[in-house]
Amino acid sequence: MLTRLLHACGLYLGPKDELMPAQADNPDGFWEHLGFVALNDELLNELGGAWDLPPKADEDFKHPRLNPLRLKARLLIERFDSANVWGWKDPRNSLTVPFWQDLLPGLKTLIVVRNPLEVAYSMRQRNGTSYSFGLRLWEIYNRRVIEASSEPERFVTHYDFFFENAKTELLRIARFIGLPDADVDSAAALVATRRRHTHFTINQLIDARVSAEVIELYRALMAQADHGAYASARKKSKGKIAPKAFGAPQTAKPGEADLLPDRSAG
Repeated sequence: MLTRLLHACGLYLGPKDELMPAQADNPDGFWEHLGFVALNDELLNELGGAWDLPPKADEDFKHPRLNPLRLKARLLIERFDSANVWGWKDPRNSLTVPFWQDLLPGLKTLIVVRNPLEVAYSMRQRNGTSYSFGLRLWEIYNRRVIEASSEPERFVTHYDFFFENAKTELLRIARFIGLPDADVDSAAALVATRRRHTHFTINQLIDARVSAEVIELYRALMAQADHGAYASARKKSKGKIAPKAFGAPQTAKPGEADLLPDRSAG
C-alpha cells in the first residue's frame, strides 16, 4: 500500500510494464519492479538461500563472486538516472540491504512494520506456510534490515498509521525522501479501509503465545515508529501534542523494505 501512495506522490518506480502486475488477491497491484525482484532472487540464490530461506547473517556482500550481479545491478540503476526521486519495493531488500548500500551510498530505507500475526496469516493464506514459519521469517527479515540500516538513513512507520491519519504519515515520509507535498492529499485519499481484511492486536499476539523475542522486537519497532511520529507532531505543534494523539499502534508491515537512493532525493 505505501509504495502505491508514494508513487501517487511522485516517486518514480520505473515503467509500468516493468512492474509486477496486479492479481485477484491484490487488485491494487504489488508495485514491485520485476528487475529488482529478479536480481534479489539471483543474489539470494548465489548466497545459497531464497526469500523463504534467508542466507547467513554474516554473509560478505562484497565478495568477488557477486561481481556479475553487481554489474547487472549497476545497469539496472542507470535506467533510473533521469528520475528526480526514485526507489523500489521488495520484501527481499530486508535480506539484501548491504549489497545495495555498497552500490548506492546514502541509500534511504523505508520499513513498514506490521503485527507478526497478520504477516504469518497472510503467508499462510497465500503460500500455505505454517504460522511458526511465518513468525520466524518476520523476525529474521526485521532484525536483518534494522541491523543493516543506520538510524539517520531509515524511516520506520507502521501499517496502522495509514488507517488513522494517512495524510500526516505520508507528509512525514515525503519530506524524509524529498518528495513534494503537493500530491499528498490526493494520495492519502487512496487508502481504502474496506480492503483491510486482517487485523490483530498486540494482546492477541501475546495470547497466541508468540515467542518473547518476536514480541520484544515488534514492540521495539512500534516504539521507533511512534517516536518518529510523535517527534514530528511535537515539532509542528511546539510540543503541545501528546503521543496518544496518534493512537496506540497495533500493526505494521514488517519485512517489507523500500529503498530510495539518497542522491535522487536531493
